[in-house]
Amino acid sequence: MTPSFKEKEISTVLQAFPSLQMEEDKRREIASHIRRERELLVQMKRRKKYAKFIGGAVASFALLFIAYQWMPSEVTPSVPSAQQMSKEESQKVLAAETTSQADIVLTLDSQIQEYVEEAIHKTSKAYQFENMTVIVTDPNTGEILGMGNLKNQETNDRVPDIVKAKPDPVAAFPIVTLAAAIEEGKYKDNETYESGTYETTPGKFIKDHNNGAGWGQITYLEGIQRSSNVAFAKLSEQIPNDSLQQYFERFGFGAKTGTEQINEQPGKIPNMDTPYHKAMVAYGLGGSASAIQQVAAVGAIANGGELMKPHITKEERNHIDKGRRVISEETAKQVREILESVVKTPPGSSRDFSIKEHTVAGRTGIAEKRDQQGNFIEGKYTYSFIGFAPSDDPKLLIYIAVDNPNTDLWVRLWGKEIVAPPFKEIMENSLQYLQER
Repeated sequence: MTPSFKEKEISTVLQAFPSLQMEEDKRREIASHIRRERELLVQMKRRKKYAKFIGGAVASFALLFIAYQWMPSEVTPSVPSAQQMSKEESQKVLAAETTSQADIVLTLDSQIQEYVEEAIHKTSKAYQFENMTVIVTDPNTGEILGMGNLKNQETNDRVPDIVKAKPDPVAAFPIVTLAAAIEEGKYKDNETYESGTYETTPGKFIKDHNNGAGWGQITYLEGIQRSSNVAFAKLSEQIPNDSLQQYFERFGFGAKTGTEQINEQPGKIPNMDTPYHKAMVAYGLGGSASAIQQVAAVGAIANGGELMKPHITKEERNHIDKGRRVISEETAKQVREILESVVKTPPGSSRDFSIKEHTVAGRTGIAEKRDQQGNFIEGKYTYSFIGFAPSDDPKLLIYIAVDNPNTDLWVRLWGKEIVAPPFKEIMENSLQYLQER
């Protein structure tokens, strides 16, 4: 017999919270509650495409989280049953539960969410990608203000895209390497090195993205601006192996962020036991990380050095910690200024991401896709960008990733034409909206 829609919803809840056991009537109540909450989400102002774009990334875990908080007290061992309390005490508990249910508010901003959905729709129409993910946060608080994911290919993957650990986080890992080098006193803007091709160990070479040609003898600042792999490889050599490992851990990689999303994956910090592998990690090849981990890590750069917990609910009893300091304010400020020059100043590799009226700081990433065995898939790439604005006083941070867009070869080689337009549209509109609100 085919399971009903209601039964599927209940099954999803129980998979998310396997410790829950309840009778059939309670299951029906929860399914009914989930449907009511979904209807409220769909009916939000101007939310015509809301369910389509955030169904897998937001609505599912928001609804499950709400349903879990709504559970009757008898399935929560820490709450005494009504039989164990006086009538007056029972009434107080009931009133408190009712209040807490009403206080559950999502951090999503409906207007910013609309900007996200519109940008995804336009990009899908233009490039027919396999998958696209967008996250908009307030880096000062960790609040998720907008998010979306759209897959143009059917998959059986039950892990939401924003918390799925994916290989080669080339947008965020190099930023952490730069922050570690500055914090350890190993980075100087005007110090020079030979770009192009670098032999880390006999027979093992790191090449810059222009097929190893490089740009001759250049400063480390220019190397960072040009996204030189050799620059990050050389910086990594100056940081002890265990120290670089600790910096990645400090920025939250290799561990779950603790966001409300179910099935979050911790990702993996790769092995750094050889200079070659360490250099690869330094510019983002190797290991894995989720989109939400990268957002949290770069958010710490934006806000002055504190790692915030990404969250989607504004609920008093789910108190969000103020954050954990991972680098000094001065280091964060210097990294912000360098990332600003990547977008603002020639020969910065991300100048296509600049917007009107506000300075942007950020970094692009291009990674060749891998199969399930970890082998590269020729001709298939993921293009990403993570950036925040205004760079000197960040209000918003946006992460965008587009998998395998259908486009001309010359566009695929650079990718900025794919991810820059949606980033700029979301950032410009959202900042203007926040100013006028």
